[in-house]
Amino acid sequence: MPIPGDVLMLALGVHARQGLVPLWQALLVLEVATLVGASVLYFASARAGRGLVYRYGRYIHLTPERLDRAEAWLQRHGPVAIVLGRLTPGLRMATVIACGVFGVPFWRFLPGLAIGAMVYILLYTLLGFFIGPVVLQIIEGIHVPLGLFGSLLPLVVLSAWVIRARRGLRLARSNDASVADRPHRWRDGAVAGILATVMSTLVMNVLVVIVADLALLPPGDLVERARARLAVMALIRVIGPVLLLAAVPAFIIVGGVWGAIYAEWVEPQLRWPDWLSGACFALLPLCVALVIALPILDGAAPDLGPLGPLAAASEALRHVAFGVSLGVIYPLRLARLPAWRRGAARVPPRGAVPAVATD
Repeated sequence: MPIPGDVLMLALGVHARQGLVPLWQALLVLEVATLVGASVLYFASARAGRGLVYRYGRYIHLTPERLDRAEAWLQRHGPVAIVLGRLTPGLRMATVIACGVFGVPFWRFLPGLAIGAMVYILLYTLLGFFIGPVVLQIIEGIHVPLGLFGSLLPLVVLSAWVIRARRGLRLARSNDASVADRPHRWRDGAVAGILATVMSTLVMNVLVVIVADLALLPPGDLVERARARLAVMALIRVIGPVLLLAAVPAFIIVGGVWGAIYAEWVEPQLRWPDWLSGACFALLPLCVALVIALPILDGAAPDLGPLGPLAAASEALRHVAFGVSLGVIYPLRLARLPAWRRGAARVPPRGAVPAVATD
């Protein structure tokens, strides 16, 4: 289950202070992991192109005129705009997507990304290094936790965009999205898988904060309480916090691979509501995660107690969120079809007799 990145950077700073990991190594790997992950998102956004944003942006009031003004501002201010975007909560990921979609040259994008990422990483990691326990206690005591705001806001925006886009396209509850642009099903599935991975991660981050507020546990810092609640931090005991953060790009890529598999071989065969088709497909990656991850987690940190049930429950929740998101996002590719052809993609209810077209 994913862990909020800010908490992980603070935890890394605490671990560095305790001598568990060299500070320079933590900073270096955090920077490299950020650059790799953001570059993957940049190239994926560039591959999708501005047509995708023009097509779907209107559903969240991003008209072509507004998008053009945003592009002009981004091109005019260059690296400075990228640095500011990477330092602004709620805009860090949006900045990367905008640079890819609007064709900001990679040689101009990379320096701004590197500077913004390093400033952000230095801030949180050094806070953890010098006054980590105090900072964690302050964050834990905030009534409306920063982690909840940072995850809930983009989650609401993404969810509203998906709902409005489906309504705008007049999609049915059950659709056969494979009828549009068949040669590129895997590509659209990969994009949907990446978006579903982001949404499921945001869902779990919100749940982490909510469970933290509801749990009646003994006093302790945020990291220790997170270990007691969800057994997530056991993974750090296995591969270390540095390698855990370095695995973030791989985590996103794996989501894209599962999305491509769903689009190419699974979705065309299912005739259930979109959300249910995605949720049922998610059983496959869930089984893979449980078979591979749980045996490692169970023996990772005996002092934390049995991790299997809690880890299995958190993985099940994350994969349900991933599957539902994938199922409802992937049919948005039907926007490539004219409105009169989208009716052919609707899957009739069970027992219904499909209409026969007449000349």
